[in-house]
Amino acid sequence: MLQEKQFGTPYFNPWDEVMYYWWYFPASFVCPHDIQHVGRLSDGGKWICGMSLYEEKPRAKCVMYSFGINDNTHYEGEMLDRTDCEIFAYDASVTSMGPEATGPRAHFKPYFIGSTNRVDENGNTWKTLKTIMQENGHDWIDILKVDVEGSEYGTFDSIMEDFGDVLPFTQLQIELHVREDMVSFGDFLKWWERLESRGVYPWWTELNLNPTYYGQRDWASEYCFLNTRGGAKNILIQNYV
Repeated sequence: MLQEKQFGTPYFNPWDEVMYYWWYFPASFVCPHDIQHVGRLSDGGKWICGMSLYEEKPRAKCVMYSFGINDNTHYEGEMLDRTDCEIFAYDASVTSMGPEATGPRAHFKPYFIGSTNRVDENGNTWKTLKTIMQENGHDWIDILKVDVEGSEYGTFDSIMEDFGDVLPFTQLQIELHVREDMVSFGDFLKWWERLESRGVYPWWTELNLNPTYYGQRDWASEYCFLNTRGGAKNILIQNYV
């Protein structure tokens, strides 16, 4: 079937009705702990692997990063309520976190995450994950949330270059965007395989159906990844290695 569809050539159509784009990238791994939904039941909510472990974990060892919050911080607010984690949120399109996410454990700066450190033509500040972690004095992130509207590919290319074979987070909640003006199928496939080569595997996915309401293809999907590396820093694999 793939040969008939000219897979591997420029003529391949990942939106074909027989083999739909997202079918090529299933969430084929398994979270070895409890799975709980955090945040509102729509765009912005996330599924957490081992939520009960974070609820028990001491604050000094629980760190969350959230890139891309826009006007929705229900997820961050619920995590603050249910855990003792500290949250470091970044988004240059807003001036603060929402009223759901306040207090001494909520930290916000108006930065975009990107592949380089720079200030763009609009005056927005962009910083790499490595730079931000150095500024915060962190060497590991328990939960990393990324929703950056298509710039995730260049950002994670930089992260993989900066950190090598062991990426600095336990789990990743990310919205992936595959609109044609954001990434080609071939480049997405290479990016996906490169992430998996670092021991980071998907265990949950759900489509963002908002584009469907406007007559568009389903070009965005939420994914949850588990890092199988990190040793003692990674609370989710300590009993499974």
